[in-house]
Amino acid sequence: MLDASRTSFAAEVAGRFARDALDSGEGEVCAVFRRSFYLRIPAPRHAGRFVCVGDASLGRGPLNALVGALLGEFRAPGLGEKIRVATQGCRLWQPPVPSGTVGAADLAALREAARGRVPEEGLGGLILGSYNGLSIHAQPALEALDAWLAGNGLAAQAEALIGLGPGLTPSGDDYFCGMLVALRACGRAAQGAALWRWLEPRLAERTSAISAAHLAAAAEGEAHEALHLCIAELFRKSGAWSAALSELDAVGHCSGWDALAGAAAVAETV
Repeated sequence: MLDASRTSFAAEVAGRFARDALDSGEGEVCAVFRRSFYLRIPAPRHAGRFVCVGDASLGRGPLNALVGALLGEFRAPGLGEKIRVATQGCRLWQPPVPSGTVGAADLAALREAARGRVPEEGLGGLILGSYNGLSIHAQPALEALDAWLAGNGLAAQAEALIGLGPGLTPSGDDYFCGMLVALRACGRAAQGAALWRWLEPRLAERTSAISAAHLAAAAEGEAHEALHLCIAELFRKSGAWSAALSELDAVGHCSGWDALAGAAAVAETV
């Protein structure tokens, strides 16, 4: 029987990383937003695992647990509260398995669909070839990554993108997430693994633990469902960009668009 004094939520759908962490026990609320909150769940020999708990509007992803409140409507708890999220009967969400064989990406269709809806902030404007203060500052790092995608060594300038930008998951980290997922989706898993080997040891000093957790999931090819829909549309060319980008709009402040910019950079080289 659930202990109502310690359990306020029950997960209805959860990503693999979220479900595994929640099965370990209760966690401490470490970040709170209007429709979601993050739990840090202790792990042996590890800084902790993170789960983003929220209602259905949060969308499905590897670290996300979509809940129905056992004690009424969804209510984000306070920082520092100890929460146990029940997982009995929870459905597992997993992203589509990449086919490993893709044709040319239809970037022109993406740019046409993105016109007028890319956020002014973040790195999403790179999809349209437009720049703001952040992307101008990031230009040396972006050029280093483009050169690496084309087959050159990864220059030290690329490090400047790690943790770059405001927010719990900075735009630069989201861009890396998009790259990591797209490389696997495009059949370039070995190159994605090489990027992760370079990236992982640099995270602790340059970004937050929560952002690092999202990057670890991306390194295994998992990100928010909206990004997977957009990457599939890049190569499927079904004319469904409007629906895919509507899903993307709801991912963070501009996190979805930042990740799609990284995925588009990969698609340019396929």
